[in-house]
Amino acid sequence: MTLNRRTFLQGAILALGALGVGGGSLVWPASYAQALGKPARRKLALLIGINQYPDRAISPTPGQDIVLKGCLTDVEMQRQLLIHRFGFAPSDILTLTNQAATRQGILNALDQHLVQQAQADDVVLLHFSGYGSQVRWDGNPSRTYRTWVPVDGRLPSSDQPALNDLFEVEISAILRRVATANLTTVIDAGSQDTGYLRWGNMKVRSRPTVPTGHLPEPFLGTVEGAREGETPWPGLLLRANTPGSLVLEGPWDGFSAGLFTYALTQGLWEAAADPNPKLLIQRTGDRLQRWTGPDEVPTLGNVLVPKAVTMPYSLPPDQPNAAGIAQPADQRSLDLWLGGLSPELLPYLQPGSRFTIPNPLAADAATSTESTVPDVFPDPGLDLRLESRTGLHGIAKPVMADAPLPTTAQPLYETVRLLPTNLSLGVALDAQLKRVERVDATSALAGLPFVTAQTAGDHSADALFGRLPLGPVGRANESDRPASPDRQTESSYGLFAPNRTLVPGTMLAKDEAVKTAITRLTPTLRSLLALKLIRLTQNRFASGLAASVAVEAVGPKPTVLLRQQTEASRRTHPGLTDPGNGPTRLNLPRDTRFQYRITNHSAVPLYVMVIRFNSQGDCSALVVPPEESGNTDETQLILPPLAPRQTLLVPNQANGWGILGSTAWVETHIVLSAQPLTYSLAVLAADGALPPPQADLQRVEQPLKFAQALLQDLHHDDALPEGRSVGDVYALDHRQWATLHVSYGITLS
Repeated sequence: MTLNRRTFLQGAILALGALGVGGGSLVWPASYAQALGKPARRKLALLIGINQYPDRAISPTPGQDIVLKGCLTDVEMQRQLLIHRFGFAPSDILTLTNQAATRQGILNALDQHLVQQAQADDVVLLHFSGYGSQVRWDGNPSRTYRTWVPVDGRLPSSDQPALNDLFEVEISAILRRVATANLTTVIDAGSQDTGYLRWGNMKVRSRPTVPTGHLPEPFLGTVEGAREGETPWPGLLLRANTPGSLVLEGPWDGFSAGLFTYALTQGLWEAAADPNPKLLIQRTGDRLQRWTGPDEVPTLGNVLVPKAVTMPYSLPPDQPNAAGIAQPADQRSLDLWLGGLSPELLPYLQPGSRFTIPNPLAADAATSTESTVPDVFPDPGLDLRLESRTGLHGIAKPVMADAPLPTTAQPLYETVRLLPTNLSLGVALDAQLKRVERVDATSALAGLPFVTAQTAGDHSADALFGRLPLGPVGRANESDRPASPDRQTESSYGLFAPNRTLVPGTMLAKDEAVKTAITRLTPTLRSLLALKLIRLTQNRFASGLAASVAVEAVGPKPTVLLRQQTEASRRTHPGLTDPGNGPTRLNLPRDTRFQYRITNHSAVPLYVMVIRFNSQGDCSALVVPPEESGNTDETQLILPPLAPRQTLLVPNQANGWGILGSTAWVETHIVLSAQPLTYSLAVLAADGALPPPQADLQRVEQPLKFAQALLQDLHHDDALPEGRSVGDVYALDHRQWATLHVSYGITLS
């Protein structure tokens, strides 16, 4: 199917089943003209985001850092997605931010924009980002109720005993009056009274206390009858986490955003359709787990969804993914919205990186099923060069100066990824450390050239350095209080995910000096940076190579546990049954035995390497028997390629691989390259991992050096832009490699 403005917009208008459009049916190209002539269903959205809260709304202790930073970004992420991916008209999207998002303002918008306007077949989306809370009604203080905190929310006092929050039972009651069943509510706010406003490198989106007060006047719901959560929410409800659990926002590169909203919207830019909302939530959770740790697990609410309505945010199966959109800026440049790029990649995408707006005729050729067609578009269409980037926004110019620019927004795709060669590991210092501990840690980390130390909350971080108390966890701003003799004994220092989830094996049962701890943790820091570098090569949706991998449980009846494929596989081989849209993470019993089935669907040989990291910080790689070159003076290591249209079983043995030791999770990367991976193999050979030939994964003794060598293997000098030199950046051409990844957690049974 061609990809031009007409098909892109019409796909968004006609086939977004989760938003209730098209009833889940597909509209094929021959029907496009007729379908475009039919009146479209209206799509209405109300997006609410509040960053600037007054003290009286959140905390009883004046002077705390209660300001959120990511809620307005959440609103913009949703708005860009709805307009450019789902075909919403800008005039049908109402945004309420900061001072406009009062209790009465939100109630008025719900009634006037949604209830009064929505018709039976329309599509409605409601989004809220801000503080959530649990509150008690003084008429029945034994129960708690979930609320959204508006900008004029307040903690009850003797002078003003009434709560001014929006109770979720009120919102649910209002939404029941919306005429359409095609209704979605997204809540990126929490209700856990952690006592903290900061959690690791993140901000907490819930009040630190549970206030008790009178019901607001007027109160539009009911507090009697069924317990909250037992009555189905109208339409489909997507929550950032289960009620009573942590909901976080984080700093990224030049902006902050809710973890849930970022993971949800970024995934929807690159995803194909799937009618199962559980898979949407699972994929979003996969991203959150990889980005920050396991604390935030998005959920479907207790909802009642008519069987005839498919999930929101779905895309037609033939709708390509997108890294974002390009819009006219001036006569010679385009504004880019890069909401489809992972936050793991975005900070490191260098000026000179290349994007394309595909030529629709080339797309027609690339989707041919003939075996002689190339794996990538023969004509890249409009080739763009990234000039600059601030947060999620970028400026690009055409590579050919005289190329005509589009006059409307167009989908955008990566073609060349430029990464800096001096990448480092960002380590935030936990705010709960004492001042002297943070000073000592900064000094010790300064001795590691591959680490950048930073204050928690200031920037995105790859890891957190801190310690855990052996007694009860303190309350808000515990780290700013003077030490006292009865303060709880603390454990040794360790490393944490950005959301303060402990990295296994990094903490001792005894106290130690900061410098000693940093020395002990240095190998783990190197391994974490190696994993970060390998992750930067992931390009399942951008790769021009057609390849797939399946994880299969071995046994009398082999079972496919998970299957992934590049977007090029789906584009060039439409007969493949897997849409490439399933989960990316598994939970496997410890006694599981499995193997990988790797298939090269391309027309060229591909060199394959399997790289595995586990929760203990160990890195291992699949060692393939080397071949000697014909040169008698020197031996060159070459990884034998996987021939076109061929499949490789890894390991190629009947009982597969098992799960060893006390590993809690494993992340595996399958790298396929059109050129030999000689630098990587040289590192393995220096480690002594290559000879003698092995059929199993072998431990990598220098994971950081190995990861840097892999980036050098994937680098192409001819992809370097003018003004950039070898050694300055890695230039990775998406036509030349693919990295797929599979991760799994280990269960006891």
